[in-house]
Order: sequence, then structure tokens, then C-alpha cells
Amino acid sequence: MKNFVRGALAALVVGSVGAAAQAADLPSYKAPPPPPPPAFTWTGLYGGVNIGYAFGDNSRETGGLGYLTGIPVVGAATIAPLGSTWSVGQDLHGIAGGAQLGYNYQFNPWLVLGAEADIQATDAVSHSRSAIGLADATGTHLQTMNSTKNVDWFGTVRGRVGFTLPSMPNLMVFGTGGFAYGQVVNNVGFADNFLNLGISAIGNGYYDNTKVGWTAGGGIEWSPSMFPSWSLKAEYLYVDLGSTTANSVPLNALPGVAAGIPAFAATHNSPTRFQTVRAGINWHFDPFAVVAPSSAGGALPSIKGPPPAFVDSYQPFQVRLKVAGVIPLNGHGTVYDSGAGYPGLGSIGVGTGLTGANGVIAGASTNTSSAIIPMLDVAYYLTKNWAIEAICCVAPHHIQGTGTIASDFARAWLFPPSIMAQYHFTNIGAFQPYLGVGVNFTTFWNTRVNNDTWSIPFAPGSPLVGAQGVLATFQYATVAPSWGPVGQIGFDYMLNDHWGLNVDFKYIGLHPMVHSTVVSFAPVAGAGLSAIYIPVKVSLPINPVVISAGLTYRFGGSLLSPLF
Repeated sequence: MKNFVRGALAALVVGSVGAAAQAADLPSYKAPPPPPPPAFTWTGLYGGVNIGYAFGDNSRETGGLGYLTGIPVVGAATIAPLGSTWSVGQDLHGIAGGAQLGYNYQFNPWLVLGAEADIQATDAVSHSRSAIGLADATGTHLQTMNSTKNVDWFGTVRGRVGFTLPSMPNLMVFGTGGFAYGQVVNNVGFADNFLNLGISAIGNGYYDNTKVGWTAGGGIEWSPSMFPSWSLKAEYLYVDLGSTTANSVPLNALPGVAAGIPAFAATHNSPTRFQTVRAGINWHFDPFAVVAPSSAGGALPSIKGPPPAFVDSYQPFQVRLKVAGVIPLNGHGTVYDSGAGYPGLGSIGVGTGLTGANGVIAGASTNTSSAIIPMLDVAYYLTKNWAIEAICCVAPHHIQGTGTIASDFARAWLFPPSIMAQYHFTNIGAFQPYLGVGVNFTTFWNTRVNNDTWSIPFAPGSPLVGAQGVLATFQYATVAPSWGPVGQIGFDYMLNDHWGLNVDFKYIGLHPMVHSTVVSFAPVAGAGLSAIYIPVKVSLPINPVVISAGLTYRFGGSLLSPLF
């Protein structure tokens, strides 16, 4: 019996060992190790905002004043006053801030090439002045110049060359340079005060236009490891927009009318060169990359491949970033002489015979300039077809007087937000056209007149026929806000669920009223000039067409379902 028990135990032990050996030979079903996170890369599109400070480079402004006529003296030869030249410093400075959009391509672990465009609003301003005392045959006289220069905005289009280290791939040092452009306004007042004679010759020179030039600089950009879709940058740029020239003749010197006041010619040259230091933040994205699961939480996509097939899913939120051209269909205003009915005012109509019974100044009109601007659209889709869209932008416009007010009239900035109701045709694949209607409200800011001097012509039979002309300038201008309808047609071409290309056409009914005052020096009884102030209004139908193109981004499909 003992031998039987021992044999059974031995058999059990041998069987257990064999089963264990067989189990050891079975295939393993352990899960594979998780894939490594995608390698960091600077390749892709990016966009962001920045803010900084602009300051001048100690450039000097130069100019001069010389006389075209002398001061007549009874029974003696005409006295010719001396002129002068000047060279003065400028102190351009102010805050600058805006947005940038660019693309990087990383060729290897240490070299990144890219391109970037930015647009900046700024309040940079400089003031310069000169006072030169002279003594000549006219006695003692003091020539003065006062210059104010503003850079309203500027932009750049630049190439970038960046360098990184394999040990620190998320830190890049870069150099940059390229094309620069901006709006430069230079307002210069000239005067010569003849202290012994008790007379003064005064004039004003004005320049307001978009200048072009170049820019160069560099900086550093860093992407935090915990937020690899974002980067912070610090940057320095030197910007050269060339020089502006403002010329003038005296406003109150008309030979044969203003006896005793000589006529001068003055010029002022001002270089616009400045430096900026700024800090910014960028969001990096690549709409054409397939995002690896490990980077779906916000990392920069590093696995490139063909874009996924388009699926017409419901994405309730939409953002479009575009470039738009604003083209006025009309822009030719009707000019009214608001002082024509007031006999004591000495209006354009009373003095020149140009104003009709309804107050319209004969032959006077305006032209409104076109503009190229950035534009942001934000939309919410109530269903896959119906959407509500808000459109936001700012636009500069230039109003040019024509005919009997042939002058560089005024400039203004427009803020024209619109609200649209849209229907999108979404049953024809990636190509998705749409129609929209809405309302626009436009408000005007930073309106300024150009202080351009112009000569008022005389109608046949007017009281001033025979005089040698009346010089005038606009003293100020305001533009009333305007409401109007908006019509829209456009299309999105969707590259995938989220990214697409957009082309859009809009018509805006925009018809504001401009109010201004003309200051004029008109002949009075005897020899001399008298300043008169003439209220003027302009009924200005602009009615622009806005043509835009850019990127579409849709998102939020996992958060919300259609409202209806």
C-alpha cells in the first residue's frame, strides 16, 4: 500500500512539472509598449499676436524756406527777405501691437526656414520744431517750423532663418528681413513773423500716404514642453519707410490782394526710420498633417501623410481668417455749402457764385479710395445648413476732393461690423457654396483733414470775378455712423472635417454724411485778406464691394449637436 501511495505522488509531481513546461511554451499575449511621443518639429503654419514699443533711430529732419516775392515799398525798390534752412532731430516713439501669420519648414535638427507676414497698429508720433531769427532790410523777422509726424500702422512680409540644437529642439534663434510698408502722416506748419512791419506769412505742408521700404532683425522663440502647440517669442526689427516731403506756400499771401505780405516756398523732408522691440505668442498647426493619437491633445503634429477624407460632419463653430479688398462702387459725394443761407458768413456760394438754391456747390465732388485689409469671420451653425455669422475688420479710407474742391480732403479709419444669416449648401461634397443677408453698422474714427491748400474758382458773374483767387483749406472733418444692408455670396472648399479654403463676395450699403469746415482767406474792402469759416457737408455714398479669400476652420462637433 505504501508503494502505491508513493507511486501516485511521484506521478502527480512529474505531471505537474510537464504541465508547467508546456505552459511555458505557450505564446505570450502581453500588450505592446506605448509608442514614443512624436518628435518636436517647427514645421507647419502658425499665427499669433504681439505687442511692443517703437522708437526712432535719431534721424534728422531737414528743410528750408525761401521767398518768391518781396515786400513792396512806396517810392523804393521791393525788399527781398532772407530765407533759412534747418536740420532738427525727431523723437519718434509709441506703442505698437498687432498680429502675425507664417509658415516654418524644418529641414534638419538644426535648420528652420520660413516666411512671416504681420500687420501692426501704432500710436508712434514725433515732434520737431525750429525757430530762426533773421535781420535784413525788412528788419527783424522770425521764421518758425513745427512738424508733427505719425506712423498710424505698418506691416512687413519677411523671410526667416532659424537655428536650433538637437538637445533643445523647442528653442529657436532666428534672423529675419524683407519688405515693409506703412502709413506715414507729416503735418508741418511754416511761418515768418516780420516784427517791425506787423505782418506774418503763414503756410502749411502736409503728407499722408502709404510708404514702402525694408526691415531686418532677429529674435528668439521657445515652445514649452507641456504646451508644444504654443510658442513665445521676443523680437527686434529695424524698419525703414524712406522719407516724406511736405511743401507749402503761404496761405495768406496773394500778390495784388494781400499787399505787403511776401510769398515764400517752403519744404520739409522727414525720414521715417524706427526700431521695434516686441513680445508675442503663436499657435502652431498643420491642417494637412494626420495627427498621431499621442499628439491629439495639442502637440505639434509630426507624422505627415495625406489629409484624411472629407466627412460632412456637423461642426457648429467656424472661424475664418482672410485678406479682403474693399472697392467703393460709388464714392462720389454731393457737396453742400451749409453757410450759403447766412449773409454775414461770406460762404463759398455767396462769394463765388458756385452754390445753387439747394445749397449744392457746383462742380464739387469726392472720390473714396480702395483698401486691402485683414478680416475675421466667426460663425455658429444652428443646423448643418443655417448659420449666423459676425464679420469684423478695420479699414482705412482716403477721401479726395475733386472739381471746385480739388484737394486732398481727409482720411478716416472705419470699423464696419456686420451680422449675417447664411444658408450653406452642404449636400454636394467638399465644395459648399452659401448665400447670406444681413445688416452693417459702420463707425468712423481717427478722422483727420489733410490741410491741403486749394484755390476756389469763380463762377461767371460772381462778386469776386477780377480778383486773383481765393485760397482755402479744410479745418476739420467728422463722419457720422452709417447703417446699411449687406448681401453675400461665397463658398468653402473643405480639405477635411476642420480645414478649408474660403472665397467670399459682399455688397455693403454704406452712405455716411461728412461734416467739415473750410477756412478761406478772401479779399475785403481795401488791400488785404479776411479769414472766413464755411461749414460744408458731403453726402458720401461709398457702397463698397468686399472681395475676400482665406482659411476656414470648423470645430466643436464633439461638443454640441444641431440646435434644430
